Amino acid sequence: MTRLPLVLVAVLAAGCAGRSTPSAGPAPAAAPAAPAEPATLRYTTSTGHYRFVSQTHVEQGMMGSADISTAALLTAASTEANGSVGVAITIDSLGITAPAGAVDPAEVSAAAGKVVRLVVSPAGEPISLTPPEGAGAVVLQMAQGLREFLPALPPGSTIAGTTWTDTSTTTTPNMGLAVTVKSTRQHRVAGWEDHAGIHAMHIATTAAYTVSGTGQVQGQSIELSGGGQATSDWYVSAAGVYLGGVVSDSSLVNANVTTAGMVIPIRRTTHSTFTKLP
Repeated sequence: MTRLPLVLVAVLAAGCAGRSTPSAGPAPAAAPAAPAEPATLRYTTSTGHYRFVSQTHVEQGMMGSADISTAALLTAASTEANGSVGVAITIDSLGITAPAGAVDPAEVSAAAGKVVRLVVSPAGEPISLTPPEGAGAVVLQMAQGLREFLPALPPGSTIAGTTWTDTSTTTTPNMGLAVTVKSTRQHRVAGWEDHAGIHAMHIATTAAYTVSGTGQVQGQSIELSGGGQATSDWYVSAAGVYLGGVVSDSSLVNANVTTAGMVIPIRRTTHSTFTKLP
């Protein structure tokens, strides 16, 4: 029976104190001033090191299941130019644990040192993505996953409760298929809070998306249809530096193998974490 490549499948995130009369004595020290919260927030020039960890579980109907773990260390350098922000993401190291034959170990080893280049708006809206030249399927796949490395920032106020919506459509080649993802995302400023010792804006996002695609995989004509949903929590400092976040994603995509007259349901759940390192 036809079994889709697992690399392809993995792609398919106050209480009130009582008062008392003070006794005579030195005046108490003044409370420290609350951290400043900017009225608006935009990304700025910065360089940071991040750890990316992802766990994916895939079920392919009666064809069994698989678990794929990915861990990477990344260096992201952002610069401002011509009203946009360029982000160079270097893959310092990459490790993937997957069933035999799912990924090429040589491609994983060759990923170290590759640079993915993004251009985004100051609010984080993706403008373009340039994968490393000559990259193999594993790095190309990872590059596409980094398209929205920087979470979206509110277009206006940063006050808790602020909401906004965006939509996107992307079509990318993937293991012989042209895969189109249409997404609608609802964002909300959950508030300002301490994150790893840094005053940060907490952005909560929910997304719903559809997946479609056609192409040839291992000599088989395949049509994809389905969709999924994701929830995420991101943190950005008051200085406009991305501090990391988490995303949980689940989807059901049907792969119609037209040449074999069969439909393979592909269920996928993924939990991913980005952590900014000191």
